[in-house]
Amino acid sequence: MKTTQSNASARLFKKLSALRATLSNEERDILDNLIVIDEVAAHKMTSKAIGKATSKATEVAAHKMTSKAVGKAVGKATSKATEVAAHKMTSKAVGKAVGKAASKATEVAAHKMTTKAVGKAVSKATSKATEVAAHKMTSKATGKAVSKAASKATEVAAHKMTSKAVGKAVGKAASKATAKPTFRIAFDPNSEEYKIQD
Repeated sequence: MKTTQSNASARLFKKLSALRATLSNEERDILDNLIVIDEVAAHKMTSKAIGKATSKATEVAAHKMTSKAVGKAVGKATSKATEVAAHKMTSKAVGKAVGKAASKATEVAAHKMTTKAVGKAVSKATSKATEVAAHKMTSKATGKAVSKAASKATEVAAHKMTSKAVGKAVGKAASKATAKPTFRIAFDPNSEEYKIQD
């Protein structure tokens, strides 16, 4: 069924193209407008669709980020970065941890732990302290995190859609859908001609 219909469509388009070639410019314009207007009418926006678009735009506007929210986000990111910086492990703290581990190892050795086990424990504690030191957050990294959060918040604020823009978009869509009249071409079997049907 589909192939028969597509074959018929192909033949019809070929005939229409041949017919168009015999028409004057004025007649061609009329034929082109009839075909295009019929397609536009099929895509026109109903009042239901306009209402749906308006409600979607209103929802988007309700989620826009205000300058107060941007400031709050930047403040929150700054305080988080400050808290992380406060937890960074200094070289003094690393040395203290190694010393504490060594004294613990000595105490363990007093409980008849072999020198091999003590060496292993000290080595393990030292490598753990070194790993912790490698994960400390520098002031440069803290500044970068705050800067990145601020720029993201600014970008979000730049994309907010105002109610004026929402109204303009809805109005433009509605006027495009209703701007052109709707026509249909029908074949009159009595006169054996194509005619415009209202």
